[in-house]
Amino acid sequence: YSAHWDHLGTDPNLKGDRIFNGAIDNGTGIAGLLEIAEAFAHQEPPPQRTVMFIAFTLEEGGLMGSRYYTTHPAFPLDKTVADINMDALPILGPTKDIAVISAGQSSLDDDIREAAAAQNRTIVPDETPEKGFFFRSDQLNFARLGVPVLYARSGLNLVDGGEEAGRKAYADYTANRYHKPADEYDPTWDFRGVIQDLEAFYAVGHKLADETTFPEWK
Repeated sequence: YSAHWDHLGTDPNLKGDRIFNGAIDNGTGIAGLLEIAEAFAHQEPPPQRTVMFIAFTLEEGGLMGSRYYTTHPAFPLDKTVADINMDALPILGPTKDIAVISAGQSSLDDDIREAAAAQNRTIVPDETPEKGFFFRSDQLNFARLGVPVLYARSGLNLVDGGEEAGRKAYADYTANRYHKPADEYDPTWDFRGVIQDLEAFYAVGHKLADETTFPEWK
């Protein structure tokens, strides 16, 4: 499991608040990483395979932390089953779907679809591939060197308000907080959708950790 803990630092050219806090991007991913690690640490029986949790730096600087790890891995990459990457988990509330940014690449699609179905959710592909989200997060360096990857997050079809409300909330985040000092923690955040995502990601990892096979590329 991976996430990135860096953000953009400070901008001395700004007036007022100059700190890029990165609360959503990617404080949410780091919090998720720790929660899933906690779940595995208390899992009985323990997982049959080793499960690693890595918080990369310099994702915002060009995926440099994950590039370093994948060229200096703690375990050989040909024995690395998968990378499940978490980047900016949306604070939108519970959703009816999961957007799979890495869709179409490997049998991990089937694993996340199964986990989503257990939550009465469906999976949808990245609807804006032209924005290159897959190429802008740490799982890319694993995929480049042959490790199957899962990169997903809540979709936009909200339980409360549907797609219209989801698109409005996501557009507001993109316009006003994404890569801006305003990406700060808010005590009114609705974590229900994030919890859904983390439960699904844990379910996928739990399944992989107790198998002897490897995910297959498509």
